[in-house]
Formats: sequence, structure tokens, C-alpha cells
Amino acid sequence: MATAVAYALSFLVTFGSAVAGVGMFAWQLERRAGFARRVAAIAVVGAAVCTVLLAMPAPAAPPDPSDALPYPVQLLMFSALLAIMVGVTLWLFDASVWTALFCCTAGYAVQNFASGLTELVWVAAGVPESADPTLRGHLVRFALNVICILAVYVPFYRVFARHISREGLEEVSDRALIVIMVVVMLGVIGFDLIIKDMADRGLPLMYEAALRGFHGLTCGLTYALEYELLVSRRLQVERATTERVLAERERQYERSRENIEAINVKCHDIRQQIRSLADGGTVVDRGALDDIAREVDVYDSTVRTGNEALDTILTEKSLACRRAGITLSCIADGPALDFMSAADIYALFGNALDNAIRAVNELDDAGVRSISLVVRRVAGVVSIHIENPFAGSMEMRDGLPVTTKDDRTGHGFGLRSMRLTAERYGGTLTVLAEGGRFHVNAIFPAG
Repeated sequence: MATAVAYALSFLVTFGSAVAGVGMFAWQLERRAGFARRVAAIAVVGAAVCTVLLAMPAPAAPPDPSDALPYPVQLLMFSALLAIMVGVTLWLFDASVWTALFCCTAGYAVQNFASGLTELVWVAAGVPESADPTLRGHLVRFALNVICILAVYVPFYRVFARHISREGLEEVSDRALIVIMVVVMLGVIGFDLIIKDMADRGLPLMYEAALRGFHGLTCGLTYALEYELLVSRRLQVERATTERVLAERERQYERSRENIEAINVKCHDIRQQIRSLADGGTVVDRGALDDIAREVDVYDSTVRTGNEALDTILTEKSLACRRAGITLSCIADGPALDFMSAADIYALFGNALDNAIRAVNELDDAGVRSISLVVRRVAGVVSIHIENPFAGSMEMRDGLPVTTKDDRTGHGFGLRSMRLTAERYGGTLTVLAEGGRFHVNAIFPAG
């Protein structure tokens, strides 16, 4: 019975620490429908495995290290477990393969580090696993496992994992993660199996401690590499957004300058028409007047709210709306958004207005093709309200609409990104779809 309990406890430690390691990163991701039922199904499978292990007959003698499974088979088994964890993550969370791969490889690296620390502490204590084969001995080892796992996981979460946002995870798309997965399989899992096999065959404590140190360094470097990929990706997105803002600002200036020049030319033409009238002419060229009206309309599309980033994105989207025959009405207190970075303002309003323009473009009735936007500071908060009509029905999940695009891997993150941006500044974002109108509301504490 004691041996069966040992197998069950070993499974619980391995399974539980692996789930906790992956969950440390994946818990922030968007959960799929029926998440609770899916988790319950995984718990049932785990309980079934424990039941089978408890029912296993005890071996007549302690296992001989030479009877262990061949190294390639063990490596394949644990690598397959990593691949299964990626599949389970995708089953539980609405994420891309690359995001799931990041969460699992990073979590696996942390789990292996905690496992190696447990083995080292147990051997350093001078109590081999076979010294107390009773149920009490197995429970003591289980308690040591839990203590070592907590000693690694808690500080790691507080220092590193909790600072990784859902937005950052959803932006993971670097193909270098395939290389990292190979590193985890060979450098982390494979190295750990080699050390365990050598320890079972009588490796001196000093050498085992040195190898465990190198193994821990491998785990740390693996995570550091993944974290660097994540941070680099975030910086690339921010840099691209900033460059986009600056480029659009320059284009806005050029458009304004060209529009002013065009209006000057048209004014010269109308002066000629006026002179013609003064000299006895009777007709003003209607085409010239229409051209002037069009030039003035474009010039008037330049938005000035008092916030450069907001001016840039609203001018860009205002021109897009004019070209699409959409009315964009805007009342915005630009300085109220000075607490936000230019990149976040551009991304927040860009995503919101892109979604609104896409929805309104599907409407045939020109009389309802309109978008309204209000930004104001009131009662100690800054509020953003964007409203537009839409056609058809809308499926909601976790308070956000589900993307209608066929490719859900690369789409549907716009509103989630907006919500994360709001939360990063201590605010909230809610959406409402009713009566054929779609409302986006964001509330921020006023600085």
C-alpha cells in the first residue's frame, strides 16, 4: 500500500507542479466557453490515474536502476507530456499556438528547476528514498516536494510572472519558440533525466550538486531567453506604433499644407470669376465652386483636440470615414488623456474606430452610417464613449464580442487589447450590443 501511495503522490507532485507552472502564465489568457467543465474533466482524468496507481501491486524488491526505461524512451515520454500540455492549454484558453508554446515551455522550465531543487535537498539531507519506505516516509517526501515547489514558485511569480500581461502573451508570435522547445526537451528534460539516472547509480553528492546547479542555470537561461523574446516583441510593437504616429503626424501636416495650397489655387480661380462678373460677366463656374467645397471639406477633416496622438488618429479615421461615406462626430477633451502614452492612445482609439468603421460599412442605409465619439473628464474620472450601429446579431463571450472572421488565430484580440490597456491605467472597459447599436465605454481615474 505504501508503494502505491508513493506512486500516487509522485504523480500528484509532477502533475500538479507542471499545471501550476504553466498556469502561472496561462491564467491571464482568454478562457474558452465551458472552461469550468473542461477543468473538471482534467481533474477527473488526474483522479483516475491516481486511483490506478493506488491499485497497483507493490514490487517484491526495490527497483534496480539498471531496470529503468531506456533514456530515449524516457526523454520521448516527458517531451510528449510537454506537447500534451500545449494541446491542453489550447483546449482551455483562446490563444495562438505560439502563446501556448510560450506558457508551457516557460512553465516546464520552472517546474524542472523546482524538481531538481527537491532532489538535491533530499540527497543533501542524507536520507535516501529507500531509507523509510513506510507511508510516513512517503508523506515526508511529499511534504518536502511541496515546500521546495513553493520556495521556487512564489518568488518567481512575484518577481517575474505577474508582470507579464495578457496583451504581451497574445502578441507572442516568434518562431524562435520552436528552438526553445527543443532546448527545453534536450537541455532541461534530457539533462534532468541524466542527473537522476546517475544519482540512482551512486553519484557522489558533490558532483550531483554541481550538475543540479548547471541544470538550474539551464532552466533560468531558458526562461530568460523566452522573457527576452516577449519583451522584445512588446518593444517592437510599441516602436512600430510610435513610428506610425510620427509618420501619420507628418502626413497630416503634408495634407494640411497641400489642402491650403489647393484652396489658395481655388480662391485665385474664384477671384477670376468675381473679376469676370465685375467686368460684365453673368455666370460663375459651378464646377470651380464644387472643387472649393471639396477642398474645404478635406481641410476641415483635420481634428484638433489638444492631444497630438488623439489628433493624429482621429484625423486619420475622419478621412477614412469621409471616403467611406460615414459621418464621424467627435467631442473630445484631448488634455484629459495626457496620462496615457501616445502609443496606447493610438492603439486604443485605432482599434475602437477600426471596429466601428468595419461594422458601419456593412450598412446599406446611408442615413444611419455614423459613428459618435465622446471623451470627457467628469466627477473625477475620464470617460470614453464610442457608439455605432451594426447589422445582424453579435455573439458575446466574457463580456466581449466574438470575432466574425474565419481566421480566429490572428483576429479577435482588438477589444481584449483595449481592455488590457484600460486595466493597465487602473480603468475598466465594457461593451454593450443592443437595439442594433454597439457601445464601447472606458472609464479611467482622473490624474
